[in-house]
Amino acid sequence: MRILVTGQPASGLFIVAAMLRRVYGLDDLNAAAGGPPEDARSLAAFITEDRFPSQGLLAGHYEADPALLQACRDKDISVICVLRDPYISFETLYLHANGNRDMPAAPETRSLRGVDLESPEVAGFIAGDYSRYLDMTARWQAVDEAFLVRQEDLVTAPEKTLDDLAPLLGIVDEDVRDRAIHEIMDNMALGSVANSLSDSRLPASVICAINEVLPDAFVRLGYEQRPCAPESVMNDRLRHFSRFIDLYNEKQRVFLVGHGKSGTTWLHMLFFHHPNAAVVAERRLFEHPDENEALLDDLLDDDWFESWFRSSSFGVTAPEQTGVRYELSRLMSDYLLYRALAVRKTAKGFERNEPITHFSEKIALNTEQDAQVTIDTLKKLYPDAKIVHIVRDPRDVAVSAMFHSYRNFREKRERNWITDFVDSVLAGNNDNILKKQAVSAYFKSHAKAWNRIASIFHQSGKALYGDNYLLVRYEDLLQAPREQVSRLFAFAGLAHDEPLVEEVVEKASFKNLSKGRKAGEQDSSSFYRKGVAGDWKNYLTPQTSRKVFKDAWELMQQFGYE
Repeated sequence: MRILVTGQPASGLFIVAAMLRRVYGLDDLNAAAGGPPEDARSLAAFITEDRFPSQGLLAGHYEADPALLQACRDKDISVICVLRDPYISFETLYLHANGNRDMPAAPETRSLRGVDLESPEVAGFIAGDYSRYLDMTARWQAVDEAFLVRQEDLVTAPEKTLDDLAPLLGIVDEDVRDRAIHEIMDNMALGSVANSLSDSRLPASVICAINEVLPDAFVRLGYEQRPCAPESVMNDRLRHFSRFIDLYNEKQRVFLVGHGKSGTTWLHMLFFHHPNAAVVAERRLFEHPDENEALLDDLLDDDWFESWFRSSSFGVTAPEQTGVRYELSRLMSDYLLYRALAVRKTAKGFERNEPITHFSEKIALNTEQDAQVTIDTLKKLYPDAKIVHIVRDPRDVAVSAMFHSYRNFREKRERNWITDFVDSVLAGNNDNILKKQAVSAYFKSHAKAWNRIASIFHQSGKALYGDNYLLVRYEDLLQAPREQVSRLFAFAGLAHDEPLVEEVVEKASFKNLSKGRKAGEQDSSSFYRKGVAGDWKNYLTPQTSRKVFKDAWELMQQFGYE
């Protein structure tokens, strides 16, 4: 069996190729010595010279060249062309070109790196290289022997897609097929499938430019031109938001709260990997990082709102409706939630096979004022929400926060007492921390902040939300992750059968989040630095910790920290 998989860049052809290799046990010609042929003419010669093995698969962006087509016919090579929504395909190319990957999806996309979407360089790329990509795919669509696969169908119904290929390639064992799908779906970013609620990151000018070069062949296959007039874009977004409200307004909201560096990100990742949860993180609706104003400050400010309300026609005709501020705040929050998920081109936006039943949001705070405002306001905006409060030994919180600051300072190439102290510790010079006045003061400030924030979330959470409040200890999550995750999902009302919990725990494990390190293996440059409990003992003795954290000691004991 010989297979050629082709299509334009960012179409998903390498995902199709990976599945087919696993299903049919084919050799990967892309990984063969010397690499694949660079263009259609070279590939035609490669095939004609009988260098395409009898059990091989090659994937690449090849033109529908007559010589290549004839070579494929002569040597009985099956051709599969992969298609994708051209707007999403371009968006993927742009994001890929401006991401952290070393290899671009195609060499030409280097011209997109570091340029604004509305720049002349982008317009030139669309009129030139991208137009050529689209024409290339359109020509394959006209080839009778080429079997067309839509990336959207592959993502939403992979089993059917492979079954549809069976008459061309051969019947496959269902277990082999399902295993291949599972492996690929779990390990590749599948991207957007153009869900009707999804929204483009592309400005109207880019959409108009793509419309200018979009071949009719795409339209005939269901990829309609998108409206690009500003009023059309605005109307579409508001129409989709209205549909979002209709579909999802009653879904369970779960807020994951805690002091910064207490494990809120870990909780967030656990929900991220649950198939029925859509997640967002730290939208800054209530908190004030770096002295910034929170988005909802004005609406929630009594004086500001009173001034507007009493002078507005609404306030004059409905003076009793002062609570409208919370309805407006919730509407704004929900609109931003919809937009955040609509532009997220991953399985945790709206693009998934499993239904969304829950929305979770991570809120990590470092000041007591923000904590009090957050929990009070959440109750007014989302009285039916569930609150998960994660706490962690404040001594470990302080150490983790110090290394977090250290990493940020190092990235900015700034030097101060934190970088000097941590560098000395990493070099093995670990003097008693109380000899370091600045470090001692830093830890004491964290003790006070932790004490107030943990107390506010715990006391107000229980008082305001009752049974809809859950306390989770970071240390318990480390020690018994499966039991704690099962408890967490059961509280949220999510499915928590043993295989699912096992899968989620594995995906959100420290090893996976840190890209291979075991818990305890420190990388001071990583957000996921160490992943252990009790690391404070490397910097403090029990006696000095009592002195430094005396302001938090009573609450620490209440939570089981000695």
